Amino acid sequence: MTSKLYIIATPLGNLGDITLRAIESFKSLDLFFAEDSREFQKLLLALQIPTEGKKIFSYASHNLKEATELALKMLAEGRSVGLVTDRGTPAISDPGARLVKRAYEEKIPVVPIPGVSSLTALISVSGIESTEFEFVGFLPSQAKQRKDLWEKIAKRNIPTVFFESPKRIRETVLELKNEFPNGQLFWGREMTKKFEEYRWLSLSEVNPESISELGEYAVALIPGEKEMASDLEKEIKLRLGTDKEWSKEMGRRFGIAASEVYNAMQKIKSNGL
Repeated sequence: MTSKLYIIATPLGNLGDITLRAIESFKSLDLFFAEDSREFQKLLLALQIPTEGKKIFSYASHNLKEATELALKMLAEGRSVGLVTDRGTPAISDPGARLVKRAYEEKIPVVPIPGVSSLTALISVSGIESTEFEFVGFLPSQAKQRKDLWEKIAKRNIPTVFFESPKRIRETVLELKNEFPNGQLFWGREMTKKFEEYRWLSLSEVNPESISELGEYAVALIPGEKEMASDLEKEIKLRLGTDKEWSKEMGRRFGIAASEVYNAMQKIKSNGL
């Protein structure tokens, strides 16, 4: 029998979202590559699927190259392999794309076992009436990359979906509030879990400090029309703002930390220059 690579979706949090095909795959396959082998073992046990005789290998960001080659070796030997991520569909902002691409290069069939995806789940409950949206995955951490992304989103002006961690959600919403004052957000927090929450917010009214820092966020941004202030007006407003606001903007423009700009400015001021 020809070996196949199975891309298997798993629940986000509610075990009831597992599909019959996924269960069948878990029972029939004995080789798996998982983002976190311990999490996958917990899932199998919760589904009352024996783990005896099954081999589960790590497939995570720290070992993608080695794990990809190992999986391909097993597939080349005629053994089918299942790929899973901790939650949701593999290879969508999770490990997997490298292995899928290499499998095609080696003429190995790739079979989806579709199921839960936080991306489609969020759009389905948002009420966004759009046949077009952009998915950007997890937001970049570098200031300049984020600034470039905001400019790209403003230019396209279509709904944009991204993931954000609870530790950075307040900072991100504050940035969006400044960048898209006429925009709106729809988010899903702790999706399919006990304390799941879905909310629409107006960026002009939201207080970032009131946002919960518990649970992962999937967010849809509706950019809205930006106010077209002249370059001169923007510079004047920036000049009349606080040192911290100016430092943050300069940091964004030059791709350096705002604190570095602020400290340099204070040093120059203290020297009387």
